[in-house]
Amino acid sequence: MNHYFFLALIGFIALPTLLSRLCRIDKIFPLVFVQLIVGLLLQSSGALAWLARHDMNLTTGPLADSLNGLGWLGICLLIALTGSESAPRGAGRKAWQFIPVSVVGFSGTCLIGSAVGYALALRYPVLLGPNADIGLFSFAIGLALSVTALPVLVSILRETGLAGSAIGNLATNSAMLDDLWMWVGLAVILSLSNGSGAHPAGLLAALALYLVVMIGPVRYLLRRWCLAAAGRSASDRIIVAVSVVFLSAVSTDYIGLHPILGTFVAGAILPREALADWRDSLLHFSHIMLLPFFFIMTGLRLSIEVQGQSLIELTLIVTAAAVLSKFFSISAAARVLGHSWRNSFALGSLMQCKGLMELVAINILLDGGIISGPIFSALAIMALLSTLITAPLMKGMLGAPAPVAPLAGVPAQTP
Repeated sequence: MNHYFFLALIGFIALPTLLSRLCRIDKIFPLVFVQLIVGLLLQSSGALAWLARHDMNLTTGPLADSLNGLGWLGICLLIALTGSESAPRGAGRKAWQFIPVSVVGFSGTCLIGSAVGYALALRYPVLLGPNADIGLFSFAIGLALSVTALPVLVSILRETGLAGSAIGNLATNSAMLDDLWMWVGLAVILSLSNGSGAHPAGLLAALALYLVVMIGPVRYLLRRWCLAAAGRSASDRIIVAVSVVFLSAVSTDYIGLHPILGTFVAGAILPREALADWRDSLLHFSHIMLLPFFFIMTGLRLSIEVQGQSLIELTLIVTAAAVLSKFFSISAAARVLGHSWRNSFALGSLMQCKGLMELVAINILLDGGIISGPIFSALAIMALLSTLITAPLMKGMLGAPAPVAPLAGVPAQTP
C-alpha cells in the first residue's frame, strides 16, 4: 500500500460523482453509467497506458488486485443483503403466482437468447471465450439476457410508489426467483466449461450437499443463536452475520463455483434480525465506497470494436432480444394467470431491469472464459439500456397513476 493506492481511491470514488454533477447528467443517467464510462475512457483514451508507465497499473499487479478486491467486497455485501430480502412477499394463493411467471419469463427469454447466441457464434466465432464451445456460449448468452436485477427493481418500485402493491410484490418475488435460476445456470456453465477443473456431476453433487447443509443445520443454528443473542450488542450480530457470509463464499469457491453464489445463499438463510440494525449502513457504505471500484474496473474491460463488427450492432441485437422476449413472455404469463393486460404489460416492463446482477453475471462469464471482451461490452451496455427504460416503460403501460392498495402487512412506499 502506497500513495498510488490512495490516489486511486480518490479518483475512483470522487471523479465519477464530480463529472456527473459538473456535466449535469445526474438527473438523466445513474451514477453507475458514469462510472462505467470513466473506466471505458481511461482505457480507450490512452490514460491507462500513461498511468502504467508512471507506476500506477490499474489492470495487473498489486494495485489492480486491491481495487478489484474492494469492488468484489462491495458486491458480496450487496448480494448478501439481496439474499436476505429474498423471501416471498404477499399473502393468499395469489402470492405464489410468481413461480409460473418467473419460470415462463426466464425460460422463454433464455431459449430465445440462446438461439440469438448460437446465431452470433456462427457468424462471429471471435465472440466465444477460450473455455467455451458454441453450445456453452449460446446458453451463457441466453442466461445473460434472462437476468432481472432484484436490488434495482426494489429501488424502482419504491420510487414509483408500487412497493407493497400486488403488482410490485409479484415483480419482486419473480425477480428473486430469477436470481436463483441465474445462479443455478452459472453453476452449470462453470461446471461444464473446459477451465473449471471439476466433473459436472461431482460439482453439482457438492452444490446440493452445500445447500442442504446451509438450509438445514446452519440455518437452524443461526436462528437459535439470534434468539439467544436478542439482548446482546448489535455489533455481535453483524460480526457473526458477515462471518457466515464470507465462510459461505469460501465454501462455494472451494467446490468450484463462484464465491458470489455463497454470499447470496448465506444472505437468504440468515435471520432478518441478524442484519436489521446494519442493513441501511451497509447498503450506503457499499454503494458509495465500494461499488465504484467494481463498475470502473468493469468499464476498463469494455472494448469498442469487434474486428469490423461495430459494438452498436451487437448491442442492438442483444438488447432487442432481451427486451422483447422478456416483455412478451412475462406479459403472456401474467395474462394467463388472470391479470389485466394493463398490469401484465406493466409487469413485463418492470422485469426488464438488469442492472448490477447482469454486470456481476457477465463478469463471471468473462473471467470463466465463456465469453470474450466484445460481447461482454455489448451485454454491459444492454444492462444499462434495459435498466434505463424500465421505469418509463412501466409508467407508459400503467398510464395515469392510480391509488395502490398495499397487501396486508406490507406498507406501500411513496416516491
